[in-house]
Amino acid sequence: MASSRSIRRGWLLTAALVTSAAFLGGCSALGDAPEDAPASDTAAASAAPEQAALPEPDLEGIPEVVAVVNGTEISRELFTTTYRGQFSQAAAQAQAGGQEVDQDQLKTTVADNLVSTELLRQEADRRGIEASPEAQAAVIDDLLESNQLGSEEELRAAAAEQGLDGAAFDRQLTDQVKLDALIAEEAGDTTPTDQEIQEAYDAVVAQQQEGGATAAAVPPLEDVRPQVEEQLRGGKTSEATQALIGQLREDAEITVNL
Repeated sequence: MASSRSIRRGWLLTAALVTSAAFLGGCSALGDAPEDAPASDTAAASAAPEQAALPEPDLEGIPEVVAVVNGTEISRELFTTTYRGQFSQAAAQAQAGGQEVDQDQLKTTVADNLVSTELLRQEADRRGIEASPEAQAAVIDDLLESNQLGSEEELRAAAAEQGLDGAAFDRQLTDQVKLDALIAEEAGDTTPTDQEIQEAYDAVVAQQQEGGATAAAVPPLEDVRPQVEEQLRGGKTSEATQALIGQLREDAEITVNL
């Protein structure tokens, strides 16, 4: 069973490495559930049987060196720790949909993301980006809030349950701060314009209208403007990250041994 204290924010830079969800999908929560939803639906959900145990990750045959990026090795230990966390999430989502995880595809994705992360880490070092104590403290505070934990000690304990000892936690914290700074530098000002906000909101409204009478109503723009802005900022940051990774890959020497 997955730990109840598993860290929700992906290490490292998970949100930026994956392509961001389309705004229409990300903003589906803007519409509240219909007030006239049948009570039987809620009762059925409450009466649902206990979820079956999740499958175990297949880690047989993982090489000692999973990949080499410009001479820097990505170890089996790092891959295994990362893969276990990603597998837990993927398996839960697949189980909810009555499907199975394609572990070969997931391994390829995890290795690819680790390569991208290493490229970004190297670029941050090349630019001389440092991880200040203040920035590290800010990341800690963000992780505590997003994971609903009360102290750094609890956070480190949760990380240890996922295979991150103190030294690994400190390394990843430092890298996270550097990569956050690198991406912020690369993305520049991601503040959306009023026109972009209005167009994105109108697209959500149009999608909901296509859903007909069963679709949830979208709140007025003034009520959800912060969420719309956050979605658009995230999209711009993701695009900048993907563009930078693409540029770095063009000149990199990369070997993947999976």
